[in-house]
Amino acid sequence: MADEHQSQMSTVGFSSSGSTAQRVAQANDSTDPAWKYCTMPDVTKKNSLKCNFCGKLCHGGITRIKYHLGNVPKSNVAKCTLVPSDVKEEMLQLLGQKTTVKQRKAKEKEEDRAVVDLSHSEGEGSDDGRNSVVALKRVRGGSSGGPIEKYCKLTPEDVVAAKKGKGLADKVQSKISTEKREEKRDRACEYICQFFYEASIPHNAVTLPSFDLMLEAVGDFGRNLRGPSRYEMSGKFLQKRKKKVIESFKAHRQSWELNGCTVMTDAWTDKRGRGVMNLVVHSPYGVCFLDSVDCSAVRKDGKYIFELVDKCIEDIGE
Repeated sequence: MADEHQSQMSTVGFSSSGSTAQRVAQANDSTDPAWKYCTMPDVTKKNSLKCNFCGKLCHGGITRIKYHLGNVPKSNVAKCTLVPSDVKEEMLQLLGQKTTVKQRKAKEKEEDRAVVDLSHSEGEGSDDGRNSVVALKRVRGGSSGGPIEKYCKLTPEDVVAAKKGKGLADKVQSKISTEKREEKRDRACEYICQFFYEASIPHNAVTLPSFDLMLEAVGDFGRNLRGPSRYEMSGKFLQKRKKKVIESFKAHRQSWELNGCTVMTDAWTDKRGRGVMNLVVHSPYGVCFLDSVDCSAVRKDGKYIFELVDKCIEDIGE
């Protein structure tokens, strides 16, 4: 009777463990060997994994578990003190393979960038069959700086402003003929357009002042510019841009206090019938967007607009 009870308990325990493993497998949908040594306590939190050996909860996904089990130094991950030596070696091998793959991809990327040659017309060079819009030729060596470095050291803002004058243009034209520059410009524009087409970016984005500044900054840097990663774009660079916007907003507020301002509204309705009303402030310093209000469920009559504008006036100060 006791043996039968113990057998039932073992069966229940095995079923529970199998169910947990199945949920984890369905949640992560991965064949990574490291999943054998951890569990996911909460399937809604896929990046929170629990070590099977020491029970520590690691946040950051399966890679952090590998660092934990591999006892990797200087990885900002606590080391597992109960991990078997064979598992530790397995994790170190997996991390080494991942590093090798990253290095190979980085090398391939550098090779792809190195073959860009704007000085050759279409049809010259060799085409390796990749998704390309211009002729490619492998470059050996070359200057680390771009063409703009040979003539001046100006900020992107200064260069964009100087385009309207003749000083910078005269210096450049004295070195490179107009025809040759136009050919190289066409090659560069093909790369720019390819990016716009693949990313489905509206073509009128080229009218933004920041687009001109970006081109000048890239030209001033020269070849082999490593662009921002998606994490940098959503991290430090986004915070820097936010800080600049907040600083510019302070200048608007100072102008409102000194010279006064006008609160303006505009409303529109999308194809689904949702109504939106925008609030902007106009002053001698410029136009500043304040807020966008969803007014789908209300009647946009004079009283509603008055209350909305009146609240806006109170917020910015009379």
